Amino acid sequence: MKSILLNKINHSIQKSFIIHPRIYPQAYSLWHHHKEYEVLYFVKNSGTAYVGDKIIPYQGGTLILLCADLPHMFVPKLNSEDHPDKVIDAYVLHFSVEIVNAMIKNIPEFKSINNLFNNWKRGMVFNNIKSNEEIFKLMKEINEGSNYKRITLFFDLLNLLEIDNGFDFIASSGYVNSISLQKGRLEKVYDYSINNFNDSSICLDKVAESINMNKAAFCRYFRKVTHKTYFQFLNEIRIGNACKILLEDENKSITDVAFLSGFNNMSNFNRQFKIIMGQSPSTFLKLRNL
Repeated sequence: MKSILLNKINHSIQKSFIIHPRIYPQAYSLWHHHKEYEVLYFVKNSGTAYVGDKIIPYQGGTLILLCADLPHMFVPKLNSEDHPDKVIDAYVLHFSVEIVNAMIKNIPEFKSINNLFNNWKRGMVFNNIKSNEEIFKLMKEINEGSNYKRITLFFDLLNLLEIDNGFDFIASSGYVNSISLQKGRLEKVYDYSINNFNDSSICLDKVAESINMNKAAFCRYFRKVTHKTYFQFLNEIRIGNACKILLEDENKSITDVAFLSGFNNMSNFNRQFKIIMGQSPSTFLKLRNL
């Protein structure tokens, strides 16, 4: 599953940023990245977001920020009966961070925006529906505005994002730090892992072989660029998948979920789930059902 580079902004249009009202088809699953930063507001429906090395649910009212080159895709969970054609599911704003930095670099009052952009690198998800609706309102106003008004509204939007602390990071810091380092090899490791994580027999020899390295060299390389072991990374993907199933399929037992996610014994699954999620699978289920 190689990440496809998409160009989001046509600079011949002479716009610093663009907003797309988005309609997601029933089976949208394009794993991609782009050079622009992204603000994504889901108007309705729910589904699963794949961002970097994490898998998270989304629903109407969810707001997600994605930085340049962070691979992602969104798979909606749609019912064709209540999702007629041409119904807008989301609004997407794309902008070049280089253009924004060029505008604000000599203005001291804008220095704090750098903290927002640094946080943005891991991807951020905001779940406060009320606050997110304010962002969505600004996105629509930007889309309908022109020239100077678009710029002032855009910085109003950045200000709201900067002061809102009600977010969670998405991708792990190790994954994000590795994006710009030897991307070709890491993409191959990620592709192999995302396609084989549910195979409980996956081993370092197989992964190393997928990028033409021996096991010892691969272990040194992976830890150097991601600051974690390969199996820490793999377990994060597996637990992310387990959370996805637990959230979406009430008919699956915890044992079913463990084996579908690549674990071959429950004690290891429970231990890794608690390490990564900070709670047991049963507690996670109870919170889901509240």
